Amino acid sequence: MLLLALSLTVVTVLAFGVAPAVRACRNAGFSGLREGVRTGGVGHHRVRSALVIAEVVVSVVLLISSGLLIRALWKVQSIDPGFRSAGILTLHTALPFPKYDKTSVREQFYGKVLTDVRSLPGVADAAYISGLPMTWRGGIWPVLINGRSQNRSEGNSASLRFVTPGFFATLGIAIKSGRDVSESDTIDRTHVAVVSESFVRRYWPNEQPIGRHFAFGLHDRQVIGVVGDIRVRGLEKTSEPQVYLSYKQVPDGWLIGYAPKDLVIHSSQPPQRLVPATRRIIAAADLQQPVSNLRTMEEIVAGETESRTIQMRVLIAFTVVAVLLAGLGIYGLLAFTVSLRQQEFGIRIALGAQHGDIFKMVLEQGAVLAVAGLLPGLALAYIAAKLLESLLAGVKPADALTFLSAAGLCLTTTLLGTLVPALRAIRVDPAAVMRAE
Repeated sequence: MLLLALSLTVVTVLAFGVAPAVRACRNAGFSGLREGVRTGGVGHHRVRSALVIAEVVVSVVLLISSGLLIRALWKVQSIDPGFRSAGILTLHTALPFPKYDKTSVREQFYGKVLTDVRSLPGVADAAYISGLPMTWRGGIWPVLINGRSQNRSEGNSASLRFVTPGFFATLGIAIKSGRDVSESDTIDRTHVAVVSESFVRRYWPNEQPIGRHFAFGLHDRQVIGVVGDIRVRGLEKTSEPQVYLSYKQVPDGWLIGYAPKDLVIHSSQPPQRLVPATRRIIAAADLQQPVSNLRTMEEIVAGETESRTIQMRVLIAFTVVAVLLAGLGIYGLLAFTVSLRQQEFGIRIALGAQHGDIFKMVLEQGAVLAVAGLLPGLALAYIAAKLLESLLAGVKPADALTFLSAAGLCLTTTLLGTLVPALRAIRVDPAAVMRAE
């Protein structure tokens, strides 16, 4: 990478250094003197102006693109995941088979760990689940209503998770009606399920869901509760309706991949302070039980926007460079132009021109360059925004606020580049210019 960067730098220096040198050599004779140093050549001036306008165009495109991505990031971050993320510690316990093949063995482990964790200072609640939201996107099963097979291609499916009692309270998921699973929901009793609101809207709209039956996860289930929806698949993806089953209502050796292995702990103290004590509790329950994936729920949610954040930071860096180059480009061009036109400005002032007129003249030249780059830049930015539409999370490619803000910032930056040359122009001493002439 360093060699590549060095090579590109050398090529750039040669490309942009040789061309001006060749052009200067072409005008080294009498024709160059006849063209005069005051104007620098009309052709040369047009080339320099075109380069500055191109810089403005690029800066406008990058400003609007980064602005749209920032708006999209803010919009994604404002999405409610449907659960509490603050004060939640999560970790994964392996529960290897065949040691934990029997449901009763897992039940003893859960009971020991959860009882001791809940007794820790500051812990409000704790529970196990067979896949944390936004980390485990599997477990999608077809739903059968009234014995009729539902076509999964039409969206008639739901995510399956086994939970221990208290999971909804731990993550702050509201129980809208009915109840949570309980320790009394054992394998020898009616198989129960807690479903999400989206599940009810899809299969029993405008009807009372409590007590209804449906086939799901290789068994007939009775609805005992309805909870709020959560973003199982992530902040930006549409999640299937959710179904939560009692961790006790699974035969030994069945659905081993769905055994609850992720522990969630809600605490009023910083979650990381619970790590040593939680490790000791798990080791006391099973000395050979490995613990992994220690994370807070806030870190998991933040990870959903991590790629966007990186993209945005890189684009902002390029945008800052482009805007500065555009401003410096206009400054350099106008400063050079003012140096060539000193005699002209001196004569104008000697003949009665006001300093404000000279200042306005230079300022208008900078404004023309800025607007000449702004207009095509806006058009190209819209095209770029359409190409980025899949990354905008619902933000319109022609978002008026972003376009106006970017245009205003670009104009302000580029026009600031005209101030120093304009001030230099009005400081021209007519007497000194006349003597030099």
